[in-house]
Amino acid sequence: MIEILLLIIISIFWAMNMGASGLAVSFAPSVGSNIIKKNRAVVFFTIFVIIGALLVGGRVAKTLSSKIIAPELITQPVVLVILFSACIALFLANILKIPQSTSIIIVSSFVGAGLYFKSLNFSLIRYLIFVWVGISALSYFLTYFIARKIYPPRQKNLRFYEKFFCHEAKLKKWTLFTDFYSAFGIGTNNVANVVGPLMAANIVSPSVGFLVFSLLFGFGGLILGKGVLNTVSKEIVPLGTISASIVSLVVSTFIIACSLLGLPAPYVQFSSLSILAIHTAKEEKNHSETLFHPITKKILKVWVLTPILSIIICYSILLLLGVKR
Repeated sequence: MIEILLLIIISIFWAMNMGASGLAVSFAPSVGSNIIKKNRAVVFFTIFVIIGALLVGGRVAKTLSSKIIAPELITQPVVLVILFSACIALFLANILKIPQSTSIIIVSSFVGAGLYFKSLNFSLIRYLIFVWVGISALSYFLTYFIARKIYPPRQKNLRFYEKFFCHEAKLKKWTLFTDFYSAFGIGTNNVANVVGPLMAANIVSPSVGFLVFSLLFGFGGLILGKGVLNTVSKEIVPLGTISASIVSLVVSTFIIACSLLGLPAPYVQFSSLSILAIHTAKEEKNHSETLFHPITKKILKVWVLTPILSIIICYSILLLLGVKR
């Protein structure tokens, strides 16, 4: 009974925090441009997260619950350790002020459990790493290619600016569309980060889990996300509404593609690389300057070290508890 109560508490905490960050990432362009108010952003965010989770999220949850380690090994205590380890790793990344993907962290916790039980699907993990690195690179270069067509303003793209800014109403609709699309993408992938482990321990059914935790995403956005949304929407202003919409469109497309394939995908990593591409294009920098910038190197180090830490924490706790192998 205590285990189930702790699982519920940690799962709610995990979902609400993902919802808060998800709201900030997806609706910063619209809120920052004063297209919609924060309360309406929360409502739209919740609606599209629910739609994405119910339509596509089950594929990702199935991967987490049964394809990384043998399902019969995932008991309630093991799920509790997996979620707790993920929370600790994410907390440490937040202390370092480096955005980290909940998908990578939760997969890493499963890897820690898999190593402990000597039942890990190494081929799937190798494939996931290949996809994550590959799509991160694609996010960067595709965004850079699009951004270079727009930035910096010059004679060749002057006509584009004239057309774009003469249709302010269409620009607002476009921004809203990309924000809805981003929330849908988050629903297809991130909700599974909490539903998948609970499904593995037979605590919730997929349909109930996705509906309940999608609502908790929205609740997290309402309770915890407004401050984050306010901060991010102000930071989006230097990035620009058009640039932010490009990032949302590129990243969300890759996230949805991964979800359709049943692959947990790191939204944070993809969007971070996409934003770096916008910066590179706007400032007309070389790719090497961006890659070897101290901040970029710090981000890359944390992206590598945090999953390793999550693996170690999960493995160590299972060992200390003496969980039967």
